[in-house]
Parts: sequence; C-alpha cells; structure tokens
Amino acid sequence: MANHDLVIIGGGPAGLTAALYAGRSRLDTLLIEKMSVGGRILMSEIIENYPGFPGGIPTHELMARMEEQVKELGIKIVSEKVLDLDCANRTVNTSSSNHQAQSIIIASGARPRKLNIPGEEQYTGRGVSYCATCDAPFFKEKKVVIVGGGNAVAEEAIYLSRFASLVTVIHRRADLRASPILQERMQQNN
Repeated sequence: MANHDLVIIGGGPAGLTAALYAGRSRLDTLLIEKMSVGGRILMSEIIENYPGFPGGIPTHELMARMEEQVKELGIKIVSEKVLDLDCANRTVNTSSSNHQAQSIIIASGARPRKLNIPGEEQYTGRGVSYCATCDAPFFKEKKVVIVGGGNAVAEEAIYLSRFASLVTVIHRRADLRASPILQERMQQNN
C-alpha cells in the first residue's frame, strides 16, 4: 500500500487547486481522477469568469495549464476509479492500487441534475444529452429543448444555437437565474 501525506479524489478545478496548494507546501500528494483532468467543467467550451482572462479562456487550455502547474510541483496524477474509501483508516482503494494518507480531500465535483422522467435513461446518448459541447453536432438543424434556468443552461443554449435550428429553454420560475450577461446573449441568439 502506497503512503502519502494527501490523497485528493477528483481532478476538476477544486481538486487541482487543492493539489496546487499541497504541492507548494511540499506534501507528498496523489490526485485521483476517474476521467479526464478537468472534470465536468470540460463540458463548457470557454471559461469567462476566471480572473486574468478578460476575453475568457478555452476550458481545455485552462485545465491543461492547471494540470501542468501541479505536475511541475511534483503532484502525481492517476486516472483510476475509486472503489472504496475508508475515512476512519484514511485509505483509498482504486481499480488498480491502494493508498493510505494522513489526509484525504474529496473534490468529486458536479453531476447533471436528471429529470427522472419516463424515457430519460432509455434515451440517454440517443437524443437525451447532458453535455452540449460534447453532443451539439448531433443536433445540427434539429429542434432542441433544454431544461433549467441557471448559468449552465444559458451557456449550453448559446452553444447549441450554433447547431440547432431552434433552442427552447424550459424553466420553472418566472425569471431565469442565469446572469444578466448570459441572458442577453441568449436573446441575441434567439
């Protein structure tokens, strides 16, 4: 069993930021990410609200820079799935290795909120999607419905408008919760 000062579960922005500070503190740190480093944020095309990039920065570029920065500090990053976490004994077992740490940070990130409606599971990947950046080309010249009212929905609607013939946003409140700038962009793409 490998021993570390710190094991971080999750390689999105929060996990990478934790790794950055751990590396600067010279902690023996392992970051475990089951998918690509960057996590769910990779589903966005561009990050416009990150300080230092007034015009925004492509998401893949920002995540690549963050990954490079933590690797330069000696952080080891592995692509493995966590199978078991024992907080009492501070052990993490993955699909191919076992680790013990003085501390464990769980930065497991966000997940799409599902509607739990008939056919949703059945048609996921065949018309039902949770990632506009990933799946937009499949909706070229089609009518698309997006459910939600926050910033993520607004960003997805704006992106999908480049592909779909019509994008309709359905939300449950009288007003969208998305930031005013995103709402303005949605209206411009109407």
